[in-house]
Amino acid sequence: MGEQYISAGAEHPVEGNKPQVVADVKSLVSHKIELPSPPNIVVRILEAVRDEESSFTELGKIISADPALTAKLLQVANSSMYGFGGRVKSIESALAILGINSLKNIALSFIIVRNFQGRSHSFFDFQYFWKRSVTAAVAAKMLAPLVKYQNEDTFVSGLLQDIGILVFFHHCTDTYMEVMELRNSTDVPGHVIERKLLGLCHAEMAGTLLKRWGLPESIYLPVVHHHHGDTVPECYRVAVDILNTADKISAVYHSSQSSSKVTEVYQILTEGYGVEEQVIKDLIDEVAVRSSEVLGFFDIPDSEIKPLSEMLQEANQELGKLNYSYEQLVMELKQARDESSEYVSKLIDANKKYRELAYRDELTGLYNNRYFQEVMDKELERARRYEHPLSLLFFDVDRFKEINDNYGHLAGDVVLRAVADQVRQLMRASDTVVRYGGDEFAIVMPETGKEGLGIFAERVRSGIEGITIPVDQEQLGVTISVGGATFKGIDPAVDKMVILGAADKAIYRAKGSGRNRVHVVEV
Repeated sequence: MGEQYISAGAEHPVEGNKPQVVADVKSLVSHKIELPSPPNIVVRILEAVRDEESSFTELGKIISADPALTAKLLQVANSSMYGFGGRVKSIESALAILGINSLKNIALSFIIVRNFQGRSHSFFDFQYFWKRSVTAAVAAKMLAPLVKYQNEDTFVSGLLQDIGILVFFHHCTDTYMEVMELRNSTDVPGHVIERKLLGLCHAEMAGTLLKRWGLPESIYLPVVHHHHGDTVPECYRVAVDILNTADKISAVYHSSQSSSKVTEVYQILTEGYGVEEQVIKDLIDEVAVRSSEVLGFFDIPDSEIKPLSEMLQEANQELGKLNYSYEQLVMELKQARDESSEYVSKLIDANKKYRELAYRDELTGLYNNRYFQEVMDKELERARRYEHPLSLLFFDVDRFKEINDNYGHLAGDVVLRAVADQVRQLMRASDTVVRYGGDEFAIVMPETGKEGLGIFAERVRSGIEGITIPVDQEQLGVTISVGGATFKGIDPAVDKMVILGAADKAIYRAKGSGRNRVHVVEV
């Protein structure tokens, strides 16, 4: 899935390795990705289902305690997807009629969608994402009996097969924007680009998340392999075919590649499962009808989807009104496509240059103060959420004014660039170094306590002390004064300004102690 969440891109990456059931830890760490914890109610539902003695009663209690969730479940149970025509009046009757596993999966679907509704973003359309996902889930549930696959997990697997995209977008927004730009402007599949730029694909990320949350193998393994059907265990091969086909049916209604996706759906179902063409046509139409109904249950606006046959009929009527010849249509289409491609390419280049200008310091090539403020906000929020430490290190060049006065401002620029280059060699992959302003630099250090901050601060100080900088045929040595502050992630009264103020005071303590010193504090 996933071609129209954001805008467009450039070169072709190459295919990576086979899927991993648990994502590569190095890839997660290098991109500062922390898998979100499951909502508490998800944990309780899964625990109740695992407890065979009390699962029926306990599951009913957990769901009934959430009135909004209860109402949604009853709506789905009485929808055309299950065909009980209003007979399901309570959670107890839903359990009796649908069974524990089906009800569990419906409940999990609503809870996870509710907890992964992101705030609006100019480059990512969360509404489109969930429209596409819900349509794929409905298609997966309808496909299962058609290919004689007896499993109640197809709906939730179809719904969550692309949830890894949301994790990527939340934790490495800029990189994932590049992924989506490339996906939209080339023929390279999104999961291939993800592996090239991120080290793993969204299917592996989704499978890792769902496994860690405690969802059964019958849900997370087909998700992991849904872009690599040849690597899946034999018992889940049909489940992967269902997810793959459901994704293509969803693309029929939510992408610009409808015609090619319809052809692929027909090919998979006729050649692989012997399904008649009329049955497939009816299925694709029915997916639109049922998806419109289910999307409403998820409170996704503008949820009505026209069936494919209706869209084709309208298109034929419009074509009948045209006086153009076939040749004219082809030429105009080619011209429009060429103009669009050229415009998109220019727009992407302009956006990339703008982002670089907006977030990079022109002199040193480091990130600038604007980027620093955004990173601090994000890392501070994450530190509070998980109660993990966050450290901030400030340093500036000792007697930098004297360097400018004695050697000139161009020499001062040479010193700043040399210091920036050395710090790049010293910093860790998880840290963010910025030119804060003038001769002052800052390093944001996630997952770092006071002891680690002190060790790293001394490493930076000694690393700068050890270099010589050629200035006006001289070899100039410089030192820095370093101040740092650590937030343990616990005190809600500590905000960004408190941390910045503490680090700023610490650097003045280092200077007051004679310069070329380190002073760190805990707030």
